[in-house]
Order: sequence, then structure tokens, then C-alpha cells
Amino acid sequence: MRPLLLKMTAFGPFPATETIDFSALGENPLFLINGPTGSGKTTILDAICFALYGKTTGDERDGAQMRCDLAAAETLCEVTFEFELDGRRYRIFRVPEQQRPKARGEGFTEQKPTATLVEISEFGDDILLVATKVSDATHEIETLTGLSVDQFRQVMILPQGKFRQLLLAESAEREKIFSKLFQTHIYKQLENRLKDQAAQVRRDRDDLQKKQYGILETIEVESAEELAAETKELTPQVKAALAAKGQSEKVFLDTTKRLQRGEALWKEFDQFEQADAELKRLKEQQNQIEQQRQQLNNALEAEKLRPLFVEQQRRATEVERSEKKQSELQRQLKQDEETLQQAQQQLPQTEGIVKEQDRCKAELLQLGEQRKKLVQLERLRRQCTDLQQRMAALTQLSQLRVKEQFLQQLKNLTTLATDLSRITNQLEREKLAGQKLAKLQDEQTTTARQLELAWHRGQAAILAAELEDDQPCPVCGSPDHPVLAHSDEKLPSQRDLEKLREELQKTTSQLEAARDQYRLTVSERDQLQARHDELQQQIDPALNYDQLTAEVSTLQQQLAASGVATEIAGLAADELAKKQLEEQRQLTTVETEITLLEKELPEEYRQLEVLEQREKDVQQQLSDLEKQHETLIAAHQQAKDQFGRTTATLKEVSHQLGEFQQQLKSATEAAETALAASCFDTVEYYHQSLLAESSRQQLLTVIETFNTRLENLTGAYEQLQRNLKDKTRPDLDELQTKLLQAEKEKKRVEEEWNRYNSRLDILLKTEEKLADNLQQLQKLDERYAVVGTLSDVANGQTGQKISLQRFVLSVLLDEVLLVASERFSLMSKGRYQLLRNEDRSKGNKASGLDLLVDDAYTGKVRPVATLSGGESFMAALSLALGLSDVVQAHAGGIHLDTLFIDEGFGSLDPESLDLAIRTLVDLQSSGRMIGVISHVAELKEQISLRIDVTTGRLGSSVELAG
Repeated sequence: MRPLLLKMTAFGPFPATETIDFSALGENPLFLINGPTGSGKTTILDAICFALYGKTTGDERDGAQMRCDLAAAETLCEVTFEFELDGRRYRIFRVPEQQRPKARGEGFTEQKPTATLVEISEFGDDILLVATKVSDATHEIETLTGLSVDQFRQVMILPQGKFRQLLLAESAEREKIFSKLFQTHIYKQLENRLKDQAAQVRRDRDDLQKKQYGILETIEVESAEELAAETKELTPQVKAALAAKGQSEKVFLDTTKRLQRGEALWKEFDQFEQADAELKRLKEQQNQIEQQRQQLNNALEAEKLRPLFVEQQRRATEVERSEKKQSELQRQLKQDEETLQQAQQQLPQTEGIVKEQDRCKAELLQLGEQRKKLVQLERLRRQCTDLQQRMAALTQLSQLRVKEQFLQQLKNLTTLATDLSRITNQLEREKLAGQKLAKLQDEQTTTARQLELAWHRGQAAILAAELEDDQPCPVCGSPDHPVLAHSDEKLPSQRDLEKLREELQKTTSQLEAARDQYRLTVSERDQLQARHDELQQQIDPALNYDQLTAEVSTLQQQLAASGVATEIAGLAADELAKKQLEEQRQLTTVETEITLLEKELPEEYRQLEVLEQREKDVQQQLSDLEKQHETLIAAHQQAKDQFGRTTATLKEVSHQLGEFQQQLKSATEAAETALAASCFDTVEYYHQSLLAESSRQQLLTVIETFNTRLENLTGAYEQLQRNLKDKTRPDLDELQTKLLQAEKEKKRVEEEWNRYNSRLDILLKTEEKLADNLQQLQKLDERYAVVGTLSDVANGQTGQKISLQRFVLSVLLDEVLLVASERFSLMSKGRYQLLRNEDRSKGNKASGLDLLVDDAYTGKVRPVATLSGGESFMAALSLALGLSDVVQAHAGGIHLDTLFIDEGFGSLDPESLDLAIRTLVDLQSSGRMIGVISHVAELKEQISLRIDVTTGRLGSSVELAG
């Protein structure tokens, strides 16, 4: 993947929109991202990583925390990144979660995160791959690049500080780092899984052994042999007890049957005696039953006559009701005739009512026209008031704008004066710090020169001490040595000399950085002074800050009270003047219309309440007239209709009365004829014999129940008499005693059999459990032979005590060190190579991943911690580049065109720095874009292409240089 364009808005320390055109740096460039500490150099890499994956390079901050605090509230934090991959170009646009001002009203609302990914077409018709969904965009990027966010950080962005930590880390710590870089957690998972499986097998075996002891303890035996012996002894005892149990059950069953037969015979004797007594009682009730049977027969005969007498009564009731209704209708007809005559006399009044209705309607129409004019007049008056208020608010807003502008200028002047004072004090502090560093540099330079001279003199003295007579000098070649060099001073070591050089280099770097910072501060002070002088010339000296503040507050309160401040708050100055002119024209037009309408309206109707009251009065009068007219017409029609209905009803009722009287005569004759032919002498006798249906049913039930009971009881008595002939009552007490004896014997035998059989059953089941438990133990032993061995090997419990994951990592580390040593040897001029310590550590300390350095000058192998600061950086850089190459090789054939190194090179001397840059140039020549992040001054001279990041009080900005 090759970056083409990066665009950041309100991201990190960048408040505005910053654009970096990587394509302008050329083909496979080596460029420097330069700037002071904290300016935002690493933020450029954060923006690239966030655009692709929604996360920053270090994961210290998430996307929602990357918004610039100095950016304007309405400016959204967003990143756009264009890149080339496999000959195709893509653009991804990502917005993190953040707070933004509401589109309407005050306050803020939450901006949801979005991401858009498109493929850029050379023909202009871009292809949309992801519209807005964040997770879809991240997944698509992972598919295109073949890298997850962690892999991208590992192989494209090298934060040297963390790799120096890796250089000096112990095996256990390095194992954690490498396992993340090479994703070897699968081997660790395999170790843990095998270890868990082995532990589970051991726990299962222990549980089975405990279970076996528990089984034997439950049945109170000590061994399997004792269990087998007891089982053999109990088997014949159980067989004999079972035979005795069968014999006792047979005796008990025979005794039970004899007792049941005796109880049944005893019960029949009791039933015979009860039947004899019941028969005697029923015979005593026969006379009463005969009387009830005669009463029922009379009731049934009377029921046959009931319909005729009921019909007679119904006809008599109809005649009586019709006669009463005829009398009432005759009285009603007389009243209806009088009401009709009264209604006819009132009809002439309707003509005057109609004329009065027409007059009221005409007046209502006239009042409606006056009301429309009055409503329009009131609307115009309100509009006039609103326009006057708006005109006043516009005037107040104009005054407020002018005074706020003056007030802001005063505030800006005060702020600039404060900043000038602060920056002046800062310059003094930086000047003193720079003078101290310059003095320290002079002292360290003098000391270094003296130490180097002493060291060279010491080397000559050491060489002179080894010269022999008649042997050539290794310097001049002469066999004569007239004057031998010697030194009385203590000779400095190479280590002392290197340490002093490192301190001098560190002081020089700090001095350069202090001078750069001093120049930046001077530039910032000059800019502030120019702005302060320019603003001071623009401000009227007569302006008073407190008075302006009070006037602005008063105008703001007046505007807020007017109710129109929100509508006009956004108007510009020219729009405000235009708005005032427009409102004045509308006010003049409205006032003219009000004058014309007031002339057209009568004086008494210029108040809406008076007009509305008159309308209500006329409307009520019209409504009363309509009701009066309707009442007269309706009363006449109602009286006429009522008289007709009453006449028709009287005629119909008179006709029905004649028919009912004829029907009553026929029904009376039929009832008298039927009574004469019945068993009843008089009508009173007939009525006395009548019974209700429930009473008749009750008598019938009593009679039938008596007959049925008598018949059944007689049959049962005769049957029992035949069954008990020549029989006597049995002795139940004797039979019960024999049954109790048989039951007691049966229970004793059963208990003895249950005791033997239960014990034998428990013993047999226990033998089955023990056999099954032994089989499971054998299977677990076989499984542990495999799983336990694998667990010991994988977890480093055998041999060199190296786990499976550490073995895999050691192989990968060897490969990394092989690549890294080539670069380290080049940068150290053939002196150093990196090796892996294969010796086992003492005790339980982790081993197998410790690093050593092979020193060709001394021929010794020593720990990497003995390297100097500059040598440690070269080793860490070599390890980082080697690790990048190996991770890339193990990342599924992914080809990387770009590499960013986030590292300050200040710990290197000029020669080592030159070698490090030469290594990066060689890496660049292989076809990669190399970006170095640093503020070291020497890199500006050796790397011509730069991206300069500058910072100030208002935030940072980016500029391409070179």
C-alpha cells in the first residue's frame, strides 16, 4: 500500500484542514517528518491508521478523543486518506463520534461515527464500496490490505521506543511481545488446552478411586475379595428363605378366603332380618297410599276441564278491558276536539312573525359586513404594533453590533498584551537556559579534547612499552628506538572517552533544540507585537470597557424581551439595513389602511365587543321568532293529527268489543256442558280438585316409589329365605384369630427373606459398579499416557524446559536476528551481530529468547544491555527492520510499499547517524516509501524531502519542504 493524499480537519493538534500530498514527494521517497516535540508529528500516522481502521497507532486514544480542542465548534473532526494498492486507487473518509452544535436551537447533539470507502476510477465514475457503516469499511480495508489493525501497526509503523524495550526485555516479556507480533497465541492455547486436559484426566482418576473406596465403605466391606465371599455365602440362604416365603403366603391366602366366606354369610343373616322388618312397616302405609292415589285421579280429571274454564276467564277479561278503553277514548276525543279549535284560532299570528324574521335577517347581513371590516382593522392594528416592535429591535440590534465590535477589539487588545508579557518572560527563561547549555558545551568540549589527547598519549606509551630492540616500529618501521614515549598520568579508557562523547553529543542536541525553540519564540513575539500595535491604532482611546459592557448587556436584555431576537440574530450588516427599510415601508402601508377602514366604520361599531353583542341579540331574536312560528304550525298540525287518531281508534275499539262479547258467550256455554258430563257435581268441587303440576308429580312419585320398594323388598325377602334354609351364623372371632396368626407368620418369613435378598442385591450391584469403575480407570490411564506426555512436552516440563510457543518463537527470533544482524553489522562497521542465548536460565526463570551481542573487536559474546546509547539505538533499529521484514514474510505474502519509523535519532554521533540513514536509503532503493519522524537537526541536512510540522498558540499546521 502506497499513501497518495492525507487530509485532516480538526484532528489532534490541527484545528483547521491540513492536506499532505505524498505523491508530490516523488517515486519511492525517503522523507523526514520534522517538528518540535508535541507539535503533532505522530498524529500524522494516527490519522492514517484512524482513516483505515478507526483506531490510532498506539491505542492510547480512540477516535472520539482525537478532536482538536482549538477547532471551531461547527467544524467536524474528519480524515480523508487516498492510497494506491495493487495498481488501483482508493479513498476512505471517516468521521469519529463527537459533539456538534444542533442544527436548530442551542446546545449540542451527538454526531454518530461514519466511514465511506470508494474506488477512484480514472474515468471519473468512482465506485462506492461502503456508504456509511463503520464496521463494513474496516472489514473491507482488512480484505484489501490483508492486514488487521494490529498487523498494520507491526509492519508499517515502527515506534522505536517499544522495539528498544523489546531489545532489552527478558525472555518472559519478549515472549509476550513476540506472541502478539507473530500471532503465536494458538501455540499457547494448545499448551493450556493440553495442560487442562491432563489435569482433568488426573482429577477424573482421583474421583474414580475415591468413588471405589466410597462404594466399599457404603456396604461395610474392606476389599473386593471380602465382597465375593459374602456373596457366595448369602446365595443359598436367599433361596431357602424364598421357599419359606411362598409356603407362608399360601397359608395366609387360604385363611383369608375362609374369613371372607364367613363374613358374607353373616351379612346375609343381617339382610334377612332387615327385610322382614321393612315389609311390616310398608304394609302399615297401604291405606294412606290408596287415599293419595284417589286424590291424584281427581286432579287429573280436573286438569282435563281446565282449558275450557281458562278460555272463559280470558274472554271475560278481554270484554272488561275493551269496555274500559272505549270509555277512555270517548273522553279523549272530546278533549282533542277542543285543542284543535284553539290551534285554528292562533294560525293568523304567523304572518306577522314572518315579516319580523325578514327584518332580522337583513340586519344580520349588514352587521356581518361591519364585522369583517372591524376584524380587518384589528388585524392591521396588531400588525402595526408588531412592525413597530420589530423596527425597535432592528435599531437595538444595529447599536448592539457596533458596541460588541468595539468590546471585542478591547478584549483582543487585552489578550494580546497578556500574551506579549508571557512570551517576553518565556524568552528570558529560554535565553538563560541556552546560555547555560552553551557554557556546558564549551566545558565538555575542552574536557573531551584533553581526554582524547591523554588517551592518544597513553596509546603511544603502551605501544612504546611493547617495542623490542632491533625490531621494526609498527608506526615508523625503524629498528632503532632512541626516545621512548611514556606517560605518568592515569590513562583514560575507551569507555570513558565514548561516555564523554555521548554527553557532549547530548548537550549539543539540547543546545540546538533550545536555539530552535528560542527562534520560534522570537518569531511568535514579533507576530504578537505587530498584531498588538495594529489593533491599538484601530481602537478609539475614549472607549471605556465597563461602560461598553453595561450598554451591551442592556441592549441584549431589551432584544431578548422583544421576542424577535432569534429571527434577526443572524442578519449581516447590509441585510440588517435592508430589513429596516423594508419594515418601514410595510409600517407606512399598514397605517394608511387603518385610517381608511376607520372612516368606513360607524362610530358605535368600532368596538368588536359592541358589534358582537348586537349580532347576538339580533340572532337570538330571529331564533325566538323561528321557534314561535314553528310552535304555532306544529301545534295546529299536532292537534289535527291527534283528533284523527283518536276518532279512528274509538271506532276500532267499539268493533272489537262486540266480537269479544260474542266469544265470551260461546266459551261459557262450552264450560258448563263439559262440567255436567264430568265427575264433579259443582264448580266449587272442580276447583278444590285442581292441583299444581309439581303437586301432581310429587303424589305420583310417592305412589310409584312405594310400589317399587314393596315389590323389590318382597323379592329380596323370599330369595334370602331360600338361601339361608338349613344354615346357622358362623363364628367370626375364631376365623379372625386364625388369620392374624397366618399373617404374623407370613410377615416374619418375608422380613427374613427381604433381609437376605436386599443384602445380596446390594452386593451384586456393588460388584457391577466396581467392575465398571475399574474399566474407567484403565481407560483414564491409557488416555493420560498420551495427554500427560504431550502436556509435559508442550509446557516445557522435559529436557531444556522450553515450551511449544517459546520453541516456535525462538525459531522466528533466529530468523529475525539473521536479517537484523546484517544491518547491525553494516551500521557498526562490521563490529556487532545479534545472537540468541540458547543456555537455560537458572531456577524457574524463563529462557530461550534472551539476546546477546557478538563483539568482533573483542571476540566475546556479551548481553545487549552492555551496549552504549547509540549502539543500543542501532541494535533496536536493526531489530525493528529485521522484525518488519520477517513479519511481512509471515503475513501471507503481503507486499508492503511503505514504512514509517517514529524515532528521534538524537542518540547517534554523526558517523553512526550517517550509517543509519544509509541503511534507510538501501531499504528505500528496494522500492519502499520511507518516512522518518524526528526533530534531530542533522537529519534536515541529510534528508532533503521534509514534511514540516509547526506549532503555535492556535494549534499546529503542516507544510511540504525540499
